Amino acid sequence: MNIVVCAFVLLFAASTLGLQDSPPLLLVDTEKVPHASIAWAKADGKMAKYEKDLPYASDAERVAMGANVEGFVAVGGARLAKGAGHPRGAVVRVGFYKLDPTRAFFDQITADSAIEVTLSGVVMNQPALPRRGTVVAHVKYALEAMKSCQISSDAFNLFLTSAASDTLNGRIRPGYDTRLGALSGSVKGDGVTELVREADGSITMRARVPYALFKHILDPWQRAIPGTFIEPQHFHLEFEILPEAVALELEAAGPETLPRD
Repeated sequence: MNIVVCAFVLLFAASTLGLQDSPPLLLVDTEKVPHASIAWAKADGKMAKYEKDLPYASDAERVAMGANVEGFVAVGGARLAKGAGHPRGAVVRVGFYKLDPTRAFFDQITADSAIEVTLSGVVMNQPALPRRGTVVAHVKYALEAMKSCQISSDAFNLFLTSAASDTLNGRIRPGYDTRLGALSGSVKGDGVTELVREADGSITMRARVPYALFKHILDPWQRAIPGTFIEPQHFHLEFEILPEAVALELEAAGPETLPRD
């Protein structure tokens, strides 16, 4: 079921239940196609950068970006799956897969490089604001590779959060399958994220994730040099968006906090 059909079903259900006077659902405007880019520094001193306009789709409908990278943009993500989103919010994610699982994800990347991801042109069906502190990187590895390192099957995913308090409703485990605050930029080695509402009302996410953070916490190898630890097969970056009135209400109430357990 595609996004447009889902939206129709939700709106029909609201009408049937007599909820048509409820605040409108926050939905992406699928007629406005977002733009995604991914970049990293190569050993020869040059930057590898690949970018495309990517219509909203599922990760199964990903498209080749360049080199060994496929990309997609979708709605939903780990925050919703784990029941850790705001009831009026929406989640958008941009993700990447290895085109060839047997090759390196990031061609000729240096050990001290970072993966730079931008998603721009996200437009909603009403005035909206991105919610600070909600960026999460969800990293997935090949099952066979994780088993070879004797890593338990309940730790095959890795989560990097931008807020040190964000445990996704207590459903991720710091030090086991999660690096809390790893995208906060607060200490050396952290990633950095930025969420912006542009002058035209569209929303942009920028993230810089050090390559070393793609190494699983439980990987027995002690170093993070390219080619010496298990690379993920896939990762995505997601963030939450709120209707403008809801976001401003939260801001007026005081320091913004994420949903608790």
